[in-house]
Amino acid sequence: MPLKLIHPKDITKKLKTTYNRAEHLKAYLNNETFQLSIKFKHLSEKEIEQNFMQIRDWIEELKQSSFEIEFQSIAYRSLGEQSIPKILVLDRDEFLKQLSNTREFKKHTALIQKTLEAFPCLEPLLKEKPQFLMENDKVWEQLLVVCDYFITHPMPNLYIRELDIEGVDTKFIEKHKKILDTLLCAILDQEPTRLAQNGFEKRYGLKYDLPTIRFRILDEALYIGGLSDISLPLNEFMGLDIGCDKIFITENKINGLSFPNIKNSMVIFGLGYGVESLKNVKWLESKELLYWGDIDTHGFAILSQIRGYFPHIKSMLMSDEVIEKFKFLAVSETLSKRFLGELDNLTQEEYRVFENLKENVYGEALRIEQERIRFSYVVAPLSRVRLPSHQ
Repeated sequence: MPLKLIHPKDITKKLKTTYNRAEHLKAYLNNETFQLSIKFKHLSEKEIEQNFMQIRDWIEELKQSSFEIEFQSIAYRSLGEQSIPKILVLDRDEFLKQLSNTREFKKHTALIQKTLEAFPCLEPLLKEKPQFLMENDKVWEQLLVVCDYFITHPMPNLYIRELDIEGVDTKFIEKHKKILDTLLCAILDQEPTRLAQNGFEKRYGLKYDLPTIRFRILDEALYIGGLSDISLPLNEFMGLDIGCDKIFITENKINGLSFPNIKNSMVIFGLGYGVESLKNVKWLESKELLYWGDIDTHGFAILSQIRGYFPHIKSMLMSDEVIEKFKFLAVSETLSKRFLGELDNLTQEEYRVFENLKENVYGEALRIEQERIRFSYVVAPLSRVRLPSHQ
């Protein structure tokens, strides 16, 4: 079996890996001497005898390479004295020279000095993760400029597009939120931000595109300027109380559009798990709330979610009665996409239906979508404003 020997290409790969881990910069930042050592396999007399041609070619390949490898003379009983590769030792300068990265190192150390002059508090971060600087060296100075802006202009209450930062285009911050948050958290001594759902904008006091709430006013007497079907950004919806008593929340868009007229009522629709956007709408707390979701695991998960914000909300058309009547219209809920976790905010009856869905009591992965329920079945109780109550 051929021996596994270290060839020049393997040495180069080892050097590149070490470089990408920024070991040389860690040594620089910690005022330590950088040295990389690669030891070669000790070859027994038997191994040389059995793989003589392979070893001969290998030694010649190493000698022809650019690496200054230390050899040692070993006297073998049957082979006599042989010069065998022992170790390769590279100091920082030779290490960088072999990779043609001497100029990059000078650039990186200059950026380190500039960073520490502007933000001495970033030293621990650079010592721990100098690759952050290496990976972003082309934009590092711009990143420092942006950090300085947020430190000198905390919570600007502007859109990113409105920030007037010298040398930084309007898309720069959008593109580099992650590294900017890493730097700013280190400067401000904060935990990293969850960037999803506009986390960066919320943390640093920026405006952002708020979710849009679409609703229909179901009582003509409450129309706003003659309008009944309205979409508003969340911040405007939070300040709107149209004076209705009852609010229906349903996911399906067509069901929201076709909801019958009901006195002192409105319907909010099309949010799905986005019902989270309603949690800080304080005026909803004083209304009678009813949620109508699909009869599937996610429908009950959303119900549990919104009841976490509004404990008094009731469900409608999500019962055994509806399942029994419209089971023939059921479709299959994809097994890989089902919600199989635990829900904490369901009534006893709702939880029983949810568990039955999880356990396939009604049939394999049963799902009854809202729009499959016969419209007359929906309209009849609503028109009489007589809705199912839950204990």
